Amino acid sequence: MESKECIMEAKVNSLQRCLDSIYKVIRTANDTLCAISKPSVCSEVLLSPQGIAYISGVAEVYRVAKRVQGGMMSLSISTETLQKSLRDIEIIWNNVQAFISFNPSVLRMMDFNDTEQSILHNGCYYHASCANFWLNCVDSNLPGLIAMKENSEDLNLEELSVRGQNCSDTNPKDFTVPVTQ
Repeated sequence: MESKECIMEAKVNSLQRCLDSIYKVIRTANDTLCAISKPSVCSEVLLSPQGIAYISGVAEVYRVAKRVQGGMMSLSISTETLQKSLRDIEIIWNNVQAFISFNPSVLRMMDFNDTEQSILHNGCYYHASCANFWLNCVDSNLPGLIAMKENSEDLNLEELSVRGQNCSDTNPKDFTVPVTQ
């Protein structure tokens, strides 16, 4: 049986890798938008169907970061490094929001559906977007936690994808954000 310290260290390492992947996705969006030299071209890109889908996907990744943060708070998991990663994500997200704020019509077209149902997989419950992000950008296996919520749908892994995102990266294990009420 593993010690509590080893289990906590594994959770912290998994959280860190997840936050690193979130930062990478949002940073890529920021760098892409920064590379567009003319505001009119940036607006045209953001208003295109592909641009709206892309920035909506990036916004969903940011919402995953907020769920991770909420899970950390509810489980009393906090380290200096994790807090720095959360601050870095906030800063880079604020940069992306600056581009979006110059295009109010993009905000109106973005999908901000936050009534997401939890899904059940191997006895654990996940937000669909969290599971999506984990499988596409962190690891090909979902981590496990004790099931925390009833009345969820079974998870079909083949149906999950992050809109236009595929971040093949690393191997974190043993932690995901619990579904909150």
